[in-house]
Amino acid sequence: MSDPVATILVVDDLPANRDLMARRLQRSGFQVLAAASGLEALELVRRGSVDMVLLDIMMPGMTGLDVLRTLRATRSPAALPVLMVTAKTDSEDIVEALSLGANDYITKPVDYPVALARIQTHLRTKQALRTEAVAAVEPRSPAQAVPGSVLGGRYRLDQPIGGGSFGTVFRARHLELNRDVAVKVLATSAGTDPEALQRFRREGDSACRVQHPNAVAVFDFAVNPGGVAYLVMELLEGHSLEKELEERGPLSPLRSAEIVVPVCSALAAAHAAGLIHRDIKPSNVFLHRTERGEVTKILDFGIAKLAADSAIGQSLTIDGSLLGTPAYMAPERFRRGPYGPKSDIYSVGAMLYEMLTGRLPFIPSTADPLALVAMQAEEDPPPLRARRPDVSPALEALVLQALSRNPDVRPTADQLARRMAHVLADPFTPIDERA
Repeated sequence: MSDPVATILVVDDLPANRDLMARRLQRSGFQVLAAASGLEALELVRRGSVDMVLLDIMMPGMTGLDVLRTLRATRSPAALPVLMVTAKTDSEDIVEALSLGANDYITKPVDYPVALARIQTHLRTKQALRTEAVAAVEPRSPAQAVPGSVLGGRYRLDQPIGGGSFGTVFRARHLELNRDVAVKVLATSAGTDPEALQRFRREGDSACRVQHPNAVAVFDFAVNPGGVAYLVMELLEGHSLEKELEERGPLSPLRSAEIVVPVCSALAAAHAAGLIHRDIKPSNVFLHRTERGEVTKILDFGIAKLAADSAIGQSLTIDGSLLGTPAYMAPERFRRGPYGPKSDIYSVGAMLYEMLTGRLPFIPSTADPLALVAMQAEEDPPPLRARRPDVSPALEALVLQALSRNPDVRPTADQLARRMAHVLADPFTPIDERA
């Protein structure tokens, strides 16, 4: 099989220069993308289809050096060669570009045969490095899964972007498809902790079962020859709801609805597929930034459970550890009895209460987790409007309905989404319980 044709991005604000270079490269057998500005160039690179960038320096707004500086924050010279193609010939300009991570510096007017030779040389170097990476020894333990290592011969780990006790999430590169992805590596070896592996595999299975634009997409699950288990997911850009609450404090009813309605939409799809998420909380809601605007995503189906199993009644623990985050868990979850999709609605209600007031509905006076359990099982949450007077009575009633100790009183995910929309459109009209 022949090597795939390289895609080169030509960035120049002057159409004549941009089109001439693009035609020459196409005649030389390359696929060509073109951008007239720095922002356009960064967006094309973000989509993951660029092998090399030919970058002008003198552009209005965002200069070529600004673009180079931004690219190098996430992509090394080996991963994405950037060749400056510019009329600036001063040695200071050349030194600055190279110090920022440019792979080469070509001056205008361009001697195309010479430029082509340089382009081909850098692409060959990149391909050689990629081949070497693919042939590298696989990590034999999670501790060896570090930036620069390759999993399954195809996923190069670039930099950690998150994680916790269960694993680490890396920004990574799919070497065959030449696209950026997120790879979640299990913290323990699959060979030494089969129960953790089962949960990890369930996360992939559960996420794949929920095909919804507001649920994070999982592309692959595998265990490498060394026993390192990993999930491959879509790469998200942005921040978690938890971070937004930390930085902004209580949110407006409109902003809260913008986030909660998509969450309910994804939960409705999960519930229809027979799954209960079981860990809805601000850190598992991600506000993904795209070229079309913000998209809310639910993360971490790692403790999702089939609704049929939950209806029978399941233990809350694995090796004695609580599954889920107690402050957001429905009271029936603590009773070890049956529970259903409406346990997720309670979690949404607790999260929505926090979004509107800046604090959780139940905060015990001691650090004893049993005190929290007792409050959730026996007490009603404090009136929301006592903490946030500008919230409408209708919205307060809806949040408290979602937080009812009786699951039968809570709305379904679809109903909660529709009623949130109704409250925002007409905040002082009582909610139609049939909606």
